Amino acid sequence: MLHWADALEGEENNLAKLSTARRKQLGSQDFACPRDRKLPINDAKHVRNAMARFDQVETKLCHPTVAKRRILKAAKKFGVDVGDFAKVKRFESTKKEG
Repeated sequence: MLHWADALEGEENNLAKLSTARRKQLGSQDFACPRDRKLPINDAKHVRNAMARFDQVETKLCHPTVAKRRILKAAKKFGVDVGDFAKVKRFESTKKEG
C-alpha cells in the first residue's frame, strides 16, 4: 500500500498531473470538494495529493468533514494508505456540515 505523503517525495513522475481539459471532463464524484471542484481524487496520485494539500484549501462551498470523508473513500478505492491523514489539520470553511 502506498503512503499518502509519498506524493510529495521522489521524482517528478510521481506528482499528480491533470490537464485543464481532463479536469473539465471529471465528474463531481471525482473531487473531494465537488461544488467548487477542488481537490481531485480521480486516481491514487490525486488522492495522495489531496491528503497532502488538505490543510491548504480555502472554500465556502465545502465542509472539511465532507471533503475528508470523500478523500478517505477514494483512498480505500485506490488502495492508498491513510495512516497519517488523521493528523492533518482541517482547512478553513464557513459552510456548516451537510
